[in-house]
Amino acid sequence: MAELLPYDSRAGAWAESIVSVAGPNGANTRWDGEVMVRDGDRMPSVTTSESGMNGLQYYLFILREHQQAVEQQTPAELTAEQRQERWDTLVEATGYVTSQATGLLTPLADMHPVGQVDADLNGGLADVWTQERLQHVWQHSDSAGLMSADGVPNPHFTYAGRGPAADATRDVLTEIARQNGQEPSSGDFVESCDELIRMKPDHRWAALVAKLPGGETLSRDEQRNLGHRLRTQFKSAVDARNPGSGTPESPATVATRKVASAVRTTTQGRTGPIDDRTASFARDAALPAADGAKGSNAGTGPAPKKPGLRIFRGLRR
Repeated sequence: MAELLPYDSRAGAWAESIVSVAGPNGANTRWDGEVMVRDGDRMPSVTTSESGMNGLQYYLFILREHQQAVEQQTPAELTAEQRQERWDTLVEATGYVTSQATGLLTPLADMHPVGQVDADLNGGLADVWTQERLQHVWQHSDSAGLMSADGVPNPHFTYAGRGPAADATRDVLTEIARQNGQEPSSGDFVESCDELIRMKPDHRWAALVAKLPGGETLSRDEQRNLGHRLRTQFKSAVDARNPGSGTPESPATVATRKVASAVRTTTQGRTGPIDDRTASFARDAALPAADGAKGSNAGTGPAPKKPGLRIFRGLRR
């Protein structure tokens, strides 16, 4: 059960301050300006009916315990345990709203309604962004004025997110970095999430494939096809709750490695991007082979040149 938060409430102004600093700069929010208070569900929903991905505008949720923590006046004297408990609640509240606000920065997908797996990736990207930037959001929103870290035994900034979707998303981004010979850093995660959050959800899978070594030399059709494979395997990982997340053997990590292998197989010998028409010629088994060509001049003149692929080195949209 949920109810509308009054516009003039302290918690409403606090939520608006978080929206102003959440997610990538320059992205337009689809938040409709309303905040709904509910009693349960500690994780923002990523179901397509509640994620807001399939609506032009959508509202934010805040838990009642978060609202109460934001609006209550801090007593003059709190024990160390009470200060830690209040701190943890406020940090969780900040992450809870930040993740939703970040997820609402994505544009609508081309197809309606958006599929659940696309909602899962959208939620995962928003959660990973929040995990990496939670302290920044705290410091630049009204959260900074709610409580000082002075005297808090363990003033950490952590946000778990939405479980399997967030874990699988982080595993995919981590494995892409490793395939490129890098160990991902906080800045790398944020940069990737910034880029992908701005995209239409159904374009992200091809974009992830393009980030793999050799992925930029694939045609658009090839990127789309391998992106569909990654999408299917990502869904399986989330449905299985991505056991072993954070390890090289998690389903999302293994799926990304398999797609990286497919990219290497597809692009072997290429030096640049090719267009879709040329790529289809390269795959056409009906094309005549150059070796062993028949004709009146066979064996009497120089061997005919083997048909080659025209390589397009310019950037492709």
